[in-house]
Amino acid sequence: MKRNLMFLGIIALMMFTFCGMGIAVESDGTDTETIVVKIGNEVITQEDIDVLLENLDPQMSTMYRTPEGRNVLIEELINSRLFAIKGLEEGLDKSPEYLNEIEKFKKHALMKVTIDKILEKVVVTDEEARKFYDENQVQFAQPEQVHARHILVNDDTEMEKVLADLKAGEKFEDVAAKRSTCPSKDSGGDLGFFGKGQMVPEFEKVAFETEVGKISDPVKTQFGVHVIKIEEKNPESTVPFEEVVDQIKPYLLNQKRSETYQEELKVLKEKYTIERITPTPEE
Repeated sequence: MKRNLMFLGIIALMMFTFCGMGIAVESDGTDTETIVVKIGNEVITQEDIDVLLENLDPQMSTMYRTPEGRNVLIEELINSRLFAIKGLEEGLDKSPEYLNEIEKFKKHALMKVTIDKILEKVVVTDEEARKFYDENQVQFAQPEQVHARHILVNDDTEMEKVLADLKAGEKFEDVAAKRSTCPSKDSGGDLGFFGKGQMVPEFEKVAFETEVGKISDPVKTQFGVHVIKIEEKNPESTVPFEEVVDQIKPYLLNQKRSETYQEELKVLKEKYTIERITPTPEE
């Protein structure tokens, strides 16, 4: 049932997307578009599929960008085009119902083009992005982190074997691979970088207090007994502007577009008289 409803949603979107483009689209013999399907004298192109994907909501768009999803869209495009051909053959493109639908879509298309024209003028400069970065440093703070390896065993007896191996000169990574019960043993006990609050308190305290290159004394946690080696430490810092500017600009652009839209809407509402004929549900 859910899949059928999704198909109905796609069909409705097809009606909306292609109604204003005309029911029939015939090949003009050029190679400017990639033809995917031919139905008599008509074609379905890659552009048709792209337009449909662009107008789907993000979740559905992701779903239909797979090879299987693409085949579903193509099949639905074929189905919709077949019904359009039938409508042409029966002269329904001259019917009042069809012409009425066309007028509705024309109004919606005009609204979309108008809004797009207004919003395409909105830009975000490097100076604006930099100003936002400077005024919101807390959002770009990088907390202190450590890069650690560890060896985890079940009890003190097993830990004595670990310490003996390390004292005998075996590499920490090799001992981890041989004796650790943690899945990280496959990478020599490597836990990567982590910040405060990501590990259990007992483990975290020792990890952040141990010097780079040193191996800690055994530490007990709810998981067992650990010994920790610190590979690197990154002090608390701020992510450089150059690394986040490409995230800041889209955020500010969306914000400015929303503000521009609301400002233009306010002007229009003041310019034109709006009279509600039918009471709202609250009324």
